[in-house]
Amino acid sequence: VAADFGHGIFTEAGAQAIAERCDFLVLMVQSNASNWGFNILTKWPRCDYFVTDEPELRLAFRARTAPIETLLGTMRQQMGARIGAVTRGHHGCLIMDESGTFACPALASKVVDRMGAGDAFLGATAGLAQVGAPKEVIALVGSVAAGIKVGLMGNERGVTRRETEQWLKSLLA
Repeated sequence: VAADFGHGIFTEAGAQAIAERCDFLVLMVQSNASNWGFNILTKWPRCDYFVTDEPELRLAFRARTAPIETLLGTMRQQMGARIGAVTRGHHGCLIMDESGTFACPALASKVVDRMGAGDAFLGATAGLAQVGAPKEVIALVGSVAAGIKVGLMGNERGVTRRETEQWLKSLLA
């Protein structure tokens, strides 16, 4: 799992070396105020699963108004990814694999702070993607983890497995 926050740890040469040696590469590349436009997903040569948010995906293609499903499909093909996810804040997420796209709504009961929601999504779904879980399961588990995370202030703590399991049980009961 590579979480590239654009602080210079992952150079293009480093990304190439990692991508060549990984059997299953999970990737998140973040654009933020300190690297806007210079740290995008396509810095990496390939991955098997990626998580990005909608503004970062649009930035990678410089496409402000293109259909998000089109951009997600193009990025998945360009990266050679088996599965790709785009988080969309209060619009939920889209997950795409070779069989199509699945949309899951946002599942937050309250929003205190959005910081870390994408990280929680990535952490909750990386293993599921690696073992070949269906995109619907990945979307649901990721949306639950992100929904829990936005109810917490900043990075005071992470989302626990127990919390995620409890939310899933209440949703599926």
